[in-house]
Amino acid sequence: MATPRHPLPVMTPGFSLVEILVTLMLLSIGLLGLARLQARAAITGIEAYQRTQALLLAQDMASRIAANKPDALRYIADDYGAGVATACPAEPGFERDACLWSNELRGESERIDGTAAGAMAGGRGCIAATDATALAVVVVWQGLVPTSAPAVECGRDRYGDDALRRAIVVPVHLAILAGP
Repeated sequence: MATPRHPLPVMTPGFSLVEILVTLMLLSIGLLGLARLQARAAITGIEAYQRTQALLLAQDMASRIAANKPDALRYIADDYGAGVATACPAEPGFERDACLWSNELRGESERIDGTAAGAMAGGRGCIAATDATALAVVVVWQGLVPTSAPAVECGRDRYGDDALRRAIVVPVHLAILAGP
């Protein structure tokens, strides 16, 4: 008796080369997506860190102004953090507050290998009167990816593309206490 013929050839166990190539292609697409996700997470983490630093610096100056209300209007300026770091006076008051805040915006609170690294990239500060009883403390810096430009004027056109400018605004209310 003759052996029966199979209509299809018998395959040996294992994967064919085409199956291996398809698997490698799918795996590489997944790994590229994972690498992109990791890069985006790193950028988001840096942006969040800079926003936190800016908020802390803005609240610090708002507290300094609130503690020195008689001189509150002297704080109004739009160039905090510009220039080079300077030695600050030891006596408390407006001059010391302005000097310390400018140095902190430059990142002088932390140095790595002699370079200021304690604040945001290109940090600047502005203080403006919003009305007769309120000031706005604004901290701006350069972000890493473009977004919509902030509505505040502080730091406009200082970072190339205005969509890279970030801003934090902290209001300071000055109570007017008047007698009868």
